[in-house]
Amino acid sequence: MTKKSSFKYFVLVGPSGKQAGRKDQHKIALQLVAIELTKNGEGGGIIDGLLPRSAREKRVLKGLVSRGYKVKKVKKRITFRKDVRDAVLNDVLVAQLAVRYELVRGYSRRAMSAVNQDFSNWICGQLTDPKPNEIRGIVGAVHPELLNMTRPDWWKKQLNQRVKRKSELSI
Repeated sequence: MTKKSSFKYFVLVGPSGKQAGRKDQHKIALQLVAIELTKNGEGGGIIDGLLPRSAREKRVLKGLVSRGYKVKKVKKRITFRKDVRDAVLNDVLVAQLAVRYELVRGYSRRAMSAVNQDFSNWICGQLTDPKPNEIRGIVGAVHPELLNMTRPDWWKKQLNQRVKRKSELSI
């Protein structure tokens, strides 16, 4: 399993301690931090570029601060979910898996028109097999985290999304 790293960033937190639901909460948090740094004499350079420019922005910031909004530094985990989902979109991977599936199931109309559920179950069965096999090698070569995806529902969803995305692109 790949080691997950993290970094910290600023968020706007309401009086209740929860993250603000505003679309621009990240921008406002950075502006409040820039104001604080400037007050402490640590402003200048890039920090000045973050300061509010218009009277409207200053008014919004003043209103939020008066209602008890604060800036908090939070840790964000970097995960590889998007990379793993994008790896399933790889045409070569799906084609190789389909060819192996056809070889195992035999050349028949049923194998060729298999529903995603059966195909997903077969992939997961191959990935959970403790013995090294060809499917584990193919999937691991595309993305190592894919070897940990052993739930048929996850594979079915990704394959359905792949079909949906491909049909949207062709329109």
